[in-house]
Amino acid sequence: MTTPTHMVELRDVCMQFDEKKVLDGFSLHVEPQERLVVMGQSGSGKSTILRLILGTLRPSAGSIFFKQFEITRLQRRKLQAVRQYMGMVYQYSALLSSRSVGSNVALPLEELTDKSPDEIDKIVDEKLDLVGMKDSKELLPEELSGGMKKRVALARALVLEPELILLDEPSAGLDPVIASVIDELIISLSDTAKVTSITVTHEMDSAFRIGTRMAMLYQGKIIEEAEPEKFKQSENPVVAQFLSGSTEGPILEGSLDAITKK
Repeated sequence: MTTPTHMVELRDVCMQFDEKKVLDGFSLHVEPQERLVVMGQSGSGKSTILRLILGTLRPSAGSIFFKQFEITRLQRRKLQAVRQYMGMVYQYSALLSSRSVGSNVALPLEELTDKSPDEIDKIVDEKLDLVGMKDSKELLPEELSGGMKKRVALARALVLEPELILLDEPSAGLDPVIASVIDELIISLSDTAKVTSITVTHEMDSAFRIGTRMAMLYQGKIIEEAEPEKFKQSENPVVAQFLSGSTEGPILEGSLDAITKK
């Protein structure tokens, strides 16, 4: 088996939960400093892809690589060491309600490094400043708006200086202005910190603002991938329907077929 030269590669990945096949021979690769956006319907398996790369899920079949490491074969301790090079921003921010903003951001440093409290405090300040949240360090998550929580989650994902950042619906539920702020932060990270990112979303505006490459997930496989402008011109009827939001096309027909066969 050849060693991959990509930042991330998924090869012939299958993922099944009970009777439901979510990924079916799924293959994808991501290059360093790319901003890949994976689009697809709700429940299509977009978040599953991120969890597989992170190693919190194991595929039913196939291989997943982060740089030269095969995530699917790593022992727990080695996997935890490799995860230090990845940051994850969860859909609902996943902040601990009993801990302050600063304490939430410090958590990965406390758990995974031997840095002193002073060193940790300095890094936390630096990352909160980066996302415009330094003045909120002592607040609790319940005192924050949705957009503020997302920015804190982004700061937490950055404290270990990751090479790869995974973002699950980063602008979901946010108003258009705050969504744009989050998008711009993601873009600036790849430019200034040389971070590679994989974002999963079904928010079209954010997808095309963030992405340097787009991929469409449908029925367990990538059916189209291209740079944004080329992707918009796709002749694939599923992609065209998804981008237009039309009720006419194969997406709903496929759903209706599945219902009538039951």
